[in-house]
Amino acid sequence: MPTATFYRLPEEKRQRLIEAGWAELTQVRFTEISINRIIAAARIPRGSFYQYFEDKEDLIRYLLADMREYFVSLLRGILMEAKGDLFALPLMAYDSFIGRQGHTDPMLVLFIKLLRLNQGIDLQSFMAGPEHFLPDPLWEAVDPSGLRRRDREYADQVFHLACAVLAFAIVETLHDPAQSAQVRERTRVRMDLLRYGGMADGYKEEIT
Repeated sequence: MPTATFYRLPEEKRQRLIEAGWAELTQVRFTEISINRIIAAARIPRGSFYQYFEDKEDLIRYLLADMREYFVSLLRGILMEAKGDLFALPLMAYDSFIGRQGHTDPMLVLFIKLLRLNQGIDLQSFMAGPEHFLPDPLWEAVDPSGLRRRDREYADQVFHLACAVLAFAIVETLHDPAQSAQVRERTRVRMDLLRYGGMADGYKEEIT
């Protein structure tokens, strides 16, 4: 992670370096990232870079951690607004990420670029770690009383499915922004299916 020297930099210089790092991360794969291009864009000497970060991997970890914190904080806020309802999360998050005026969240745009350049990225480790997909701050905001089971493992699976619905909706919208209203409605239907199931009452069977 960054050194104390990095955090003591003037805000303008620190922001220049961060923006140069993001520009590089969203143009080439992780394995092709160049410190030379980053320092050229940030207008800092090469020696200064190593006063702030150990190496390029250190910079990558910092930027990804910052992105993760952004998403976790945003989703936690949405969960708090939804009173801990995991099933309400995708539609509310969709409205946050894909604005009514068609403006896509800038951090989401960066994340999508990263995924396209680095196919196979470990999203579970990115979100929370090897044991859970649902990060601790989100689990703390979940109201499990509306779930069939109230343990974290079950909530983790619901969150995983909810994220899949959200991700698919975002991909659909970015492919055809003019269809955002239709995509939003399909997302609502999909979450109703996840919440209530799709089987008619007369055909319900015990699932073991």
